[in-house]
Amino acid sequence: MKTRVEFTTTPWSKHRRADELVLATHTLRSNADPQRLSRFGDDRWDLRPAVFRENVSLGLTWVDFGAIADPLRKMTAKEFLWARMNEPSPLPTQPRMAPSSARTALTGITGFMDFVSRECGGFSMHAVDQPLLDAYLAELTSKPGRTKERIAHMLSYPILLDRYGPYLTLGSFSCRPWRGRSQTQVAGFSRKPLAVENRTPRIPEPVIGALLRWSLKYIDLFASDIFAARDDLESLRRARSDKPLLGGALTDKLDLYIGRRCATGRGIPIRLANRGGHSQPPPQERINFDLIALQLGGKTAHLLEPVRRQRLDRAFSLLGGEVGGMDSRVTIDPDTGQPWRERFDQDSIAREERMLQAAAYVVCAYLTGMRDSELQAMRVGCCTTGPSADGLVERHRIRSTVYKMREPAGEEAEWIAVAPVTRAVAVAERISEGQRAARGVETIWQSLPMANPASGELRLGVGSLINDFRAGLDGMADDGQVIPQVDGAPWRFTTRQFRRTLAWHIANRPFGTVAGKIQYKHASVAMFEGYSGSSASGFRQEVEQERALGQLDDVVEYYEQAVKANLPASGPAAARLRAEFTRIRDELGDLPGRIVDPQRLRAMLAHLGRTLHVGVLADCFFDPDTALCLDQDNDDLDHFMPALAQCRPDRCPNACIVRRHLPPWQASIAEAERLLADHRMSPLQRTALTRDIERMRRLIAPLLEGTAP
Repeated sequence: MKTRVEFTTTPWSKHRRADELVLATHTLRSNADPQRLSRFGDDRWDLRPAVFRENVSLGLTWVDFGAIADPLRKMTAKEFLWARMNEPSPLPTQPRMAPSSARTALTGITGFMDFVSRECGGFSMHAVDQPLLDAYLAELTSKPGRTKERIAHMLSYPILLDRYGPYLTLGSFSCRPWRGRSQTQVAGFSRKPLAVENRTPRIPEPVIGALLRWSLKYIDLFASDIFAARDDLESLRRARSDKPLLGGALTDKLDLYIGRRCATGRGIPIRLANRGGHSQPPPQERINFDLIALQLGGKTAHLLEPVRRQRLDRAFSLLGGEVGGMDSRVTIDPDTGQPWRERFDQDSIAREERMLQAAAYVVCAYLTGMRDSELQAMRVGCCTTGPSADGLVERHRIRSTVYKMREPAGEEAEWIAVAPVTRAVAVAERISEGQRAARGVETIWQSLPMANPASGELRLGVGSLINDFRAGLDGMADDGQVIPQVDGAPWRFTTRQFRRTLAWHIANRPFGTVAGKIQYKHASVAMFEGYSGSSASGFRQEVEQERALGQLDDVVEYYEQAVKANLPASGPAAARLRAEFTRIRDELGDLPGRIVDPQRLRAMLAHLGRTLHVGVLADCFFDPDTALCLDQDNDDLDHFMPALAQCRPDRCPNACIVRRHLPPWQASIAEAERLLADHRMSPLQRTALTRDIERMRRLIAPLLEGTAP
């Protein structure tokens, strides 16, 4: 058992004893050692026993007061953080602070205490008056580029410091900061309504489409090669550790090795300078001595001795170099008819394992809608398969933990996923086998490098993992652009983008394809089934929120195409839309060369957005009184939603067709013409089919001609 170090500070706080537990009121992990828990008197607080989320940065799981030299400031900082984490909040809307937020709070109050010390020649709570607070506000606002939201966040610390005065030895300020006004009021920052507050960017469709396609290729095609190469490398390492070759035996084997390389037309293995195995080798030290030593069963140092080094240098000058150098298989990419990469070596195996792990994460994040905290809580065996609620199909289920809006320890939940996710989970489990065994953990998203065995989970490293994956994919192309750029620059991925993008597509493009033949509609049915219509992680609510935003975005696009780009719509509802758009344009004064208020435009179009439902063949501006898809006598139908499967877009007054709908109409016309060429068709069938072709051509003609009907 670890012996506790004596406290280096005197317990002079009026409110706290030096031996009081820092996490006195918090739920702790089951493996927390009571003898190792941090006390108030410690200068370094370890908060990990109360941090359950696997994706929290390790830097946020401890607090170090050692850098605060002034004893009064150190005492105040400790008392404030202890009270924020353990005492009832003096503000009704302010909950107790989570331990993972303590380090950020320390940074916030330290910045304010430093300012007070500079202005007053030392720190004192009572010395803080309103002029001093106004001077602090002026200093915050003087920094260029600092947003009002950021200023409001920084002002929250002195306001809270004053309100927690009853728990501080030095008490409160000499005034109530800004007469009790909130930090947002003081900073002039107003929060926007919840419906438009989500500022997480949505991944553009070409970007997520390419990223998902390559991720699935890694999972379904490349993974077996990467695992086989790793097994081959470990076999070489085990063989060498048994009995490494020395002296003359190593020299003889090296000669045979070079001879085989010459006979088979292969070069000497070389080591590449950077990622992916697609760049030129560096000008110096190109020979991969480490790999050759492994293949020979000897040690690198013995291979670098002059007698053997000279042999390899001569062989390299005659045979040239071979990228990689291992004999592991490399599968043919069916899209190119060529091997998907050069041969493996020890460096490229590690790079490709990281690429494979990133691919597995992308598939899981995008095709489940799980948050990063929920993904990183996944453990070995989390994926199972069983019958659906109606017993008709097999469903893939994932067990993990929901943390948002739950107790600190989280709540176990179940997600329903599509088949590619199960394959990605299996890859993630296998790729982290060695790391999990060495660290004694079960979570499957492990940091693959073992430089720090204690640092297991990926945590905040997921962002770098995905962006490195994108860069690695781009490095595989001659033009460096496997993943399309946006505005001339590579897209910068964050973990939150996947959930938001999926929710938007399910809500607004339900018939789009996400993975192979999987449609967003199919994905949404699978995901929602496990919750009897509501996701335990709140995903369904986010889908509905994205539906409202997406409907309005689509209507604005309708307006801009009709009014500004003069791109007409077709279908029975087109005339009604044009009349409404003309009325709005005239009221706004939306004329060439004049910029209208976009928020006012969206407000005037909102009534149309609430009725818009996107379909494959047509969009529906739904009016139940005129909808032909509804059987007014059928009580089983939802008369507040269109039955898009029964849509008659050439007849229904709610239907509108735009250029986005052209491909399925053109494909339908082509298929009808192919059937018409069959001479075995009866005259009646031929007549009916000819009329259908003519009807479809008339319907899409305005979109092809560029003029309104």
